[in-house]
Amino acid sequence: MKRSILILISLSALALSACDEGSDTLTNGGAGGGRSPQRAGDTAGGEDSTYNHSNDPAGAPGDVPYDPPDPAAVRVVGSPEVVSRLHSCGKMTVASIGDLLQSRGLTGGGQRPNGAQSGQAIFNRGDTAPALGAANYNGRVPEAPFASTAAISKMFDIYSMASYDAVSDNWSAPACPGVKVIGGDGKFTRDGISCLIGKPATEEHVAIANDAIAKNPQDGAKIAIAALLAAAHTCQ
Repeated sequence: MKRSILILISLSALALSACDEGSDTLTNGGAGGGRSPQRAGDTAGGEDSTYNHSNDPAGAPGDVPYDPPDPAAVRVVGSPEVVSRLHSCGKMTVASIGDLLQSRGLTGGGQRPNGAQSGQAIFNRGDTAPALGAANYNGRVPEAPFASTAAISKMFDIYSMASYDAVSDNWSAPACPGVKVIGGDGKFTRDGISCLIGKPATEEHVAIANDAIAKNPQDGAKIAIAALLAAAHTCQ
């Protein structure tokens, strides 16, 4: 009987000590202590416990002054919203790249150096689809949503060799009937560039492309076409 009474007394003492906030090292002896928000806008913590997490969706604490973008940098590289969108865009799917080559007439009809493959031939190779991040259905692996370094390199190989088709005299794009990339004067046409990049070309597009021809009459047009295709279709 005495043993039972002693056990009950011991358990009661332990329970009382557990409820005593003054002995709680986590709360530092205070009601709520370091585990409670210390300021309006805080989620948890304090200087002596955990980090103060802001409730602001933007992630910046309320006492941090706003740092506006540098206007000069915005003019050069674009606003933060535009830059984040462009640099986080997903890659074109393998099927979309194939459709692009077919619809723009980049199927291997141009003349190229002996032994060089066309953009379509590179695309059709067995090792190209895995390099482009194609889906592996047997392994239950979906197509990669973003381009890897290998995928970007392979796409530029395709676009570089496809440029030989676009400068050919017999080039014809099913998506742009009657349009020529290079006009009778040996310069780029605005409609031709629009066809390649899939959106209305600007005067700057035409001027820069023609400047490539002026600086390199032999290969300037192909270099410009490869650059236009890569810039427009590396990601979507």
